[in-house]
Amino acid sequence: MHIKSNSYIRLFSLLFLCLLALSITFQSFAAAWDPYLQYIPAAVPVTKSHLRGAWISTVANLDWPSSKTRAIADTNLRIQKSKEELIKLLDKAAALNMNAVFLQVRSTGDALYKSSLAPWSRYLTGTFGKDPGFDPLQFAIDEAHKRNMELHAWFNPYRISMDTGDATKASLNIPKSVYKEHPDWIRTASNRFVLDPGIPEARKWVEDCVMEVVRNYDIDGVHFDDYFYYEEVNNEMGDDSTYQKYNNGQFAKKADWRRNNTYLLIKELSARIRAEKPWVKFGISPSAIWRNKKDDPAGSNTNSSYTNYDKCYADTKKWVDEELIDYICPQIYFTYANPAAPYGELASWWSNAVKGKNVHLYIGQALYRINEGNSTNDRDFSTDNGVPEMTRQIKYNTAKPEIQGSVMFRMNHFFESPMQAVVSALQKDLWSTKVLVPAMPWKGGRAPAVPENGTITSSSGGIRLTWTDNDAATVYYAIYRYSNTETIDINSNESARKLIATVRRKTAGLQQFTDTAGTGLNGAVYVVTALDRLHNQSQGLKLSNGSKYFSDVGQNVYWAVDSIDYLYEKGIVSGVGQNNFMPAANSKRGDFILMLVKTAGLQAQFSSNFTDVPANSYYYNAIGTARELGLTAGTGNGYFDPKSGITRQDLLVQVYKAAQVSGIPLQPADGSQLAAFSDSSQISGYAAEAMAVMVKNGIISGSGNRLNPRAQATRAEIAVILSKLLQKLN
Repeated sequence: MHIKSNSYIRLFSLLFLCLLALSITFQSFAAAWDPYLQYIPAAVPVTKSHLRGAWISTVANLDWPSSKTRAIADTNLRIQKSKEELIKLLDKAAALNMNAVFLQVRSTGDALYKSSLAPWSRYLTGTFGKDPGFDPLQFAIDEAHKRNMELHAWFNPYRISMDTGDATKASLNIPKSVYKEHPDWIRTASNRFVLDPGIPEARKWVEDCVMEVVRNYDIDGVHFDDYFYYEEVNNEMGDDSTYQKYNNGQFAKKADWRRNNTYLLIKELSARIRAEKPWVKFGISPSAIWRNKKDDPAGSNTNSSYTNYDKCYADTKKWVDEELIDYICPQIYFTYANPAAPYGELASWWSNAVKGKNVHLYIGQALYRINEGNSTNDRDFSTDNGVPEMTRQIKYNTAKPEIQGSVMFRMNHFFESPMQAVVSALQKDLWSTKVLVPAMPWKGGRAPAVPENGTITSSSGGIRLTWTDNDAATVYYAIYRYSNTETIDINSNESARKLIATVRRKTAGLQQFTDTAGTGLNGAVYVVTALDRLHNQSQGLKLSNGSKYFSDVGQNVYWAVDSIDYLYEKGIVSGVGQNNFMPAANSKRGDFILMLVKTAGLQAQFSSNFTDVPANSYYYNAIGTARELGLTAGTGNGYFDPKSGITRQDLLVQVYKAAQVSGIPLQPADGSQLAAFSDSSQISGYAAEAMAVMVKNGIISGSGNRLNPRAQATRAEIAVILSKLLQKLN
C-alpha cells in the first residue's frame, strides 16, 4: 500500500511537471500584444476623424531650420532657404494625410516670433537675439493653413539653455533675455539653465510669453512638452530656499509643493487662454508614465524610474481629471514587449484616464526609434520588426475609441532612409485616407450654414466645383466624391474613404476646387460641407451633373438635370421605377397633358372625355380638363391617342394655350423670331404663332439653328419647357 502510494505521487509529480512545461512553452509563444488583439484588427480601421500630426523641433536645428541654412550669411538667401525647408516639411506632412503640426516656437527662453518678452532664437541665425528678417511663426501658420493643417505652438516652459558653458552664458547676456533680466529666477539642472517653477513671478512670465503668442497669432493650439522639473538627480535644482520662501506652510513635503507649482501654471494658463481665445486648444505631451502601480494603486502596471508625478513633479492625471487641458499626448515611445513600460498597458491606462472627460487623447509615437537595432528592451523596433510594431500601434490607436490621434516624433525622420518602410506603410495603408480633426464639443463653435449655389463643370485640369458661402463661421470645406450608384453618407466612418480634400476658405462668396483626379462628369457626385475652426461640420451640398433623384439623368442630359429635379420636387413629374426617369424616351401624349395641367395649375369641370381615354387611367382627369379648356381637340373623331408620342410643335401649341388660360404673362411675337432657324419652313401654320412666342420668351431656344418642330419630344425636353413655364407662372 505504501509503495503504491509513492508510485501515485511520482506519477502525479511527473504529470504536473509536464503540464508546467507545456504552460511555459505556450507562454513563450504568446505575443506581448495578444491581450490587446481586440483593438488590433487585420485591416486598418477606417475613421472619419483622427488627429494625425508630427512635432517640428527647432531646438539645436533638429528639424527646422537646418544648421546649414542657419549659417548662411546672406540674409535674403537664408530667409529663402528657411522657407523652402519648412514648405518641404509641410508638403511631406500633407502627402501623409496629416492634419496638424506641432511647431516648437520657444525651446530655450527664446522666440521664433516677434516678441517683446523674449529674444529671437539663436537657431534662426546662429546668434541669440538677432532678427531673422522675417516672422517664422507667421510664415509657418500661413503655410500650414494653406494645407488646411492645424498649427500648435509648442513651448518649453522652463528651459533657458542647452548647456551652462561660458559661451552660452555670454550669449544669454542680452536685452530681453530672462537670464540677464531676472538672474534670481535662474537655476541649474541637467547641465542646463532653467527657470525655478516655484517663483510666482517666473511662472507668470512663462504664462505671459504664451499669451503673447495667443493674442498676436492665429494659432490653433498651445502645446507643452514633458519638461517641467527636469533633474538628473533629486534636488539638483537647489530650490530649498524657494520652498522656504513661497510654501507658507502649505505643504509638508517639498515634492507636493513642486507638484502644486506645475499645477498652478497649467490651471492659470488654461484659464487665461480660454478667456482670451476660447477656440485655442491647450495640450500637454508628458512622458509616458504618470505613476507605477507599485507606488499608487491608480497607476499603470509599469516599472519605470521616470514618471510624471515623481520625477517631473507634474500630476498629469489631475490635469485630465480637472479638464484643465483639451488634450493630452503621452509620449509612449516603447513597444508592446517592453518589460518596464509596455505600449499596450500605457495606451490602455491613458484611455481609461480620459474616459468620460472633456479631454482628447493623442499618442506620441516613436518614429525615431524605428530600425534602431536589437540591443534594447524594444527589439520590436528593429529592422525586421519595426513596420509590424508601428502597424500594431497605429491600428490600436485607431480602433480604441478613447484614442483620438497619433503624433510622430519627429518631422525630419520622415525623410531618413531607415524609416522609409514605415513611411511607406503610413502612406499606402495606415494613413491612406484623409481624415478630419476630431471636434471638441466643449470648446464651443457651431456647424456653419450649408454651402449654396453649387456648379460642376469639366475643365482641362479636372472637374471644377464652385459654390458660394457667406457664413463667417466657415474656415474650410470638406470635399467628398461618390458615384451616383452609391449611398451618400458623410457622417459614418466610411465617409473617410470618400473624402478627397479639405480646402481652406479664401474669402467670402464664391469658392472653388478642382478635382485633378476626377475621371469625368458622368456618374460623379460631389458633396461639399463647411466646417468651422473647431471642425464642426455642416450638412452637405450635393454637386453633380446628374439628378438628385434619378440615376439615369446625368451627363447625357446635363442641360435638363435641374429642370427634371425641379419638376419632381414640385410633384409635376415622376420616374418610371427603380430610380429611373428615361429622359431620352419620347413622351406619351397623355403623360404630357398630365404634366402640363399640373404645371399650369389648371382645373375644370367636364362632362365627357375622349373615347380612347379610359375612365380609370391616371391621366383621365387631366385630359378631360385640357379638352374642356380648349388646350387640345384630340386627333379627330373623338379620339385623343394618349399613348402616342407628341411633336414639339404640337406640345408648344398646347403650352401656349395653357399659358393664356392660366394668365401666365408672355410677350407677344411677330413671327420674325423664327427666321433665325434653318428649319422654320417645316413649322405648320397652326403652330407658328405659338412657337414664335415660345422663342421670344425664352421657353425654347432650339438645337443649334434648328427647332425640329416635327420631331417627337423627349421627356427631358418637355421637362425643360415646363420648368421654364412654371418659373414664368411663379
